[in-house]
Amino acid sequence: MANSNLEVTNEEREAFMYMLRDSARENYPLNVSWCVSFEGERGNTCSMWGVVKWVDPKARRVQLANQTGSQWIEMEKIINVQA
Repeated sequence: MANSNLEVTNEEREAFMYMLRDSARENYPLNVSWCVSFEGERGNTCSMWGVVKWVDPKARRVQLANQTGSQWIEMEKIINVQA
């Protein structure tokens, strides 16, 4: 990440998108972290380990799934992706 404000550079975002699409193609798991906001709070993060099952470019989101469930994640909120 570019700094402690959870900002992501264009280069990082491009790398994340490559890894997400590759996970969908090759069926391998990733750990994805993204920002969430709750009432009155900012800067919270969630993480999930799983395989990308769907990339929805029109809605700009990805579906990550594992044995316990699945989660749709907005691409703009992703702050880290690790293989």
